[in-house]
Amino acid sequence: MAGVSAILIAMAVVCVARLNYRLSAPTINDYVGAGAFLMAAGYSWWAKFEKFFQACLIIFWPCVLGKLLGFPVFLAARSRMPLQDEALARFDQLLGLQAPSILHFMSNHAWARTLFGASYDWLLLMMVLSVMLPTLMYRWAAAKELVVATSLATIIGSGMFAVCPAIGPWVIYHFQPSAQQQTCAALFLALRSGSLHVLSEQDTGIICFPSFHVMLAVVSCIALCSIKVLRIAAILVASCIVISTLTTGWHYIADVIGGMTLAVIAELLAKGFTRIEAGISYPCRAHRSNG
Repeated sequence: MAGVSAILIAMAVVCVARLNYRLSAPTINDYVGAGAFLMAAGYSWWAKFEKFFQACLIIFWPCVLGKLLGFPVFLAARSRMPLQDEALARFDQLLGLQAPSILHFMSNHAWARTLFGASYDWLLLMMVLSVMLPTLMYRWAAAKELVVATSLATIIGSGMFAVCPAIGPWVIYHFQPSAQQQTCAALFLALRSGSLHVLSEQDTGIICFPSFHVMLAVVSCIALCSIKVLRIAAILVASCIVISTLTTGWHYIADVIGGMTLAVIAELLAKGFTRIEAGISYPCRAHRSNG
């Protein structure tokens, strides 16, 4: 965790010192959240609630990393690589499924349009639950793997975005983008120009390939699946979120495949991390108990 944080801090320094970015001022919510966390962690330590104190420490990392994970994206946004929308569209064409046909199907099926239009916005709630529920139910490994996988996937995926920047399917297929899609496209193009920009967590939605929406849905689903009673619901919700990235016109099919592949790779790396951590900590505990 500390190593990943160090990498992200280095990226933040580069963004602010070299790439014409500026940090936004902390909000009242930041101060209230930090104060609440310190009170909960301090009380659980004082009262010797060891499991709750451990839970506080695990929740601490997503809070810290959540503030840092935007920097790889902003670093990649300054890439001078040419836009790759045409290449991504050609890949979709090879698969035989393109955005216009998907959008045409949605226009003729109101139930699908309503379901997947709503499910695109379920991701934030799913991410919060995927952090809180495994932690509060003492699924330590699942919670740690979620944090590590999200961090690694963001760093790796930002590199992919820097090499293969794109705006979105509406550029190639000339359908009318939503107001939010227009805003993201304008922001992305402004960042590519190198103009001065005050960083905001909401601005990280500029990535087209690979789809971070898909990646986050998959890693959140895996974390929630550590709780047996939630497995079916988590898989269904994550599936709807993944499909919605296509039905709302946000992504190419290549983006979805890239996001799912990125999530799997990051999860495998995260599981390796927890195994290594367990292998190191077990001899240490055994030495203390024998001593």
